[in-house]
Amino acid sequence: MNVDEDIVSRKYQIVDFDDLIDDLVVEIQQHNFHISRINHIDNIYDRLEAGIDVIVNFKHYKIVEICNLNICSELISADLRAGVFMPVRFIVYQRQEETSAHVAFLKPTAFARLFDSKPLMQVATQLEEEMIDVLEEMAY
Repeated sequence: MNVDEDIVSRKYQIVDFDDLIDDLVVEIQQHNFHISRINHIDNIYDRLEAGIDVIVNFKHYKIVEICNLNICSELISADLRAGVFMPVRFIVYQRQEETSAHVAFLKPTAFARLFDSKPLMQVATQLEEEMIDVLEEMAY
């Protein structure tokens, strides 16, 4: 696996991080994906207020887990072990001193290569194209 080749990343100039998240959610849903969970790793400020010492180099960090049940079923049908990579996820983050934010994901074809399965690779390719479309169709 090659990080530079197997992770898709886009950079967006933003005014408000929450607006970027909202736009991502809308695009995900328009592509018939269900958002199973959003992990808010950036609750650092809550931890600091509670007296917990935290050192981070980001302002915001979210992990957005998504699933399309049809695509998921196809992946698992191709190889039952493929479920270890489900649901797929986007990460959305903003570094401390930046006005831009980043959205990234691991290419489904990267994990599909591990299985050496043509049917699995075909479905992973379709999933990857959908995820790229989500990023390209965002308003930012």
